[in-house]
Amino acid sequence: MKRNFILILLFIIFINTSYSANDNYPFGGRSAGMVNAAVTLHDFWAVSHNQAGLAFEENIAAGFYYENRFGVKELGLGAGAFVMPTHAGVFGLSFTYFGFSQYNESKVGLAYARNFGENLSTGLQLNYLSTRIAEDYGTKHSFTFELGAIYQLIDDLYIGAHIFNPVKAKIGDYDDERIPTIFRFGMSYLFSERVMVILETEKDIYKPYNFKLGIEYQITNPIYVRGGIGTDNNQNAFGVGLYLGNFKIDLASSYHKALGYSPQFSLIYVIR
Repeated sequence: MKRNFILILLFIIFINTSYSANDNYPFGGRSAGMVNAAVTLHDFWAVSHNQAGLAFEENIAAGFYYENRFGVKELGLGAGAFVMPTHAGVFGLSFTYFGFSQYNESKVGLAYARNFGENLSTGLQLNYLSTRIAEDYGTKHSFTFELGAIYQLIDDLYIGAHIFNPVKAKIGDYDDERIPTIFRFGMSYLFSERVMVILETEKDIYKPYNFKLGIEYQITNPIYVRGGIGTDNNQNAFGVGLYLGNFKIDLASSYHKALGYSPQFSLIYVIR
């Protein structure tokens, strides 16, 4: 009982310093290495950051992600996703689980993305969210959606925008508790075939603006290195990627000035 009380207290501290209940938890090892500055990325993990980026996926793929937040397993975040391109567009299915037996949050998302011409892509995702507190508190369920767009302004320059939960869905009756609405806008530029820089701003309606800068550098054909900084609690991150045939492996770690390091890992298998 004492242990559970300590864990719940730690979770409350974590929530008040980093995230809100039923936040839109980002996932994906590539973006994690760039402090999740990813609103313009066209890749598999766009299913988490901006579903419009899925429109460029050409192969069926499945992926897994895990984050050991601050070295505390009870604050771990696990996620899985599946992406399937069709003639009508690209579909994605994702699932996330955050927490432990005494407190946990889960999210199931069904995404759809497609291109409109050569420069514009859009995406929409429907979400089912669940929050469970042990003992006699029970489980709360809610539904919401998110949508985004990516546009190529000129060669190698992209802008992206994304909004999560524009309807301010309700999660609890007490104090009219609602899931946060989160806006993200950013741009990325490819300086060469090997170097990409991303600038992004994120605004949770309950928190100050968070400005992020991410950089990705391709050392050789299969190896990537990444880094990023953000203004939210002076957060920073770094990571590496290894792409071998049908497998994409990404390792990353972020650092929170108050809570410490959070190692992250993701694996994607592409069916070609």
